Amino acid sequence: MSIAVQTPDEKLLSLRKPTVKLLGRLSLSSEDWLVVCGGFEDRALACIESATADGSNVNLLLVNYLPFVDQNKANTIRSICRSKNITILEITYDRQEPAGFGEVFIEMVGGTHGHVFIDVSGMSRLLIVQILVALSRRPMRFHNCSIVYTEAASYPPSENEAMEQLGKSEADPSYSIYFLSSGVYEVTLIPELSSCAPAGGQTRLVAFPSLDSHQLTALRAELQPSRISLIEGIPPGAHNRWRLSAIADVNRLAEMQSAERCPVSTLNYEETLECLLKIYSEHGVYERLLISPTGSKMQSVAVGLFRSFIVDTQVVYPTPRDFLKPQKYTEGIGPMHILPLEAFS
Repeated sequence: MSIAVQTPDEKLLSLRKPTVKLLGRLSLSSEDWLVVCGGFEDRALACIESATADGSNVNLLLVNYLPFVDQNKANTIRSICRSKNITILEITYDRQEPAGFGEVFIEMVGGTHGHVFIDVSGMSRLLIVQILVALSRRPMRFHNCSIVYTEAASYPPSENEAMEQLGKSEADPSYSIYFLSSGVYEVTLIPELSSCAPAGGQTRLVAFPSLDSHQLTALRAELQPSRISLIEGIPPGAHNRWRLSAIADVNRLAEMQSAERCPVSTLNYEETLECLLKIYSEHGVYERLLISPTGSKMQSVAVGLFRSFIVDTQVVYPTPRDFLKPQKYTEGIGPMHILPLEAFS
């Protein structure tokens, strides 16, 4: 008798992946918990406003950011809780010192008997990955857990603004383009997301290029990868598709002739997960993978789920120095989505 044993990547590949579904309103029971982040985007309030619209009692875990940004919505969330008599616990997440947050998070929600809804709409990409990896290490893993995600109504900059900045950069190669954040504080590596693979040898950077080109520049300069794989995001709305080519131009991807390039949806996390598994199957044996989740929020969910299974990969993150226009990072509130995580348990 022969018994076939699946490797972690084979197990993840063979799972029937749940799909992201549109959510009209979020409904919680008295034992459920909603995890929200006091970010500065309008959509950071969408989930809690939906969950409390009918006067339901909600258990809320509020993640507060450090360094503090005046435009953060934490005080607004506290005000909503006071006005509706909502149970609220608070936890602090330091963007510049994020190590160990996953363990603290599990201490807060690990013993709940209800469902845990994690609203990633206002979260840092690295925070999303940390929370998912932390959940995967508890005995229940992803049992009774769901991701909730609200799109923004619009994503600055506009196409005209981006083209204007690109034009200036082409006319003057020394001109630096800054759209959303200004510079990189540091390339962050934390113990709980480190690789169990031996150090040394060939390394491959798996990066998600964005309009903030200094992120990819910092990663390449700091990590000095032997090879690069680029996962490029395709926005779900046709009116935003210009961003795919603009991001390629801002980062001068055409000049990285040896880099692998894989275009995937920014919303459908399954495409990102499939791309990561393909990269791992083709390169994971001979190269150490360094993954930087600087794409969309749902692409970061895919990175978190991938890292929960594939532990011989290292997560790295170019932590932004600061944000140029927090009130215009994204604007308005778009459709809300839900992704149940039970299948990954």
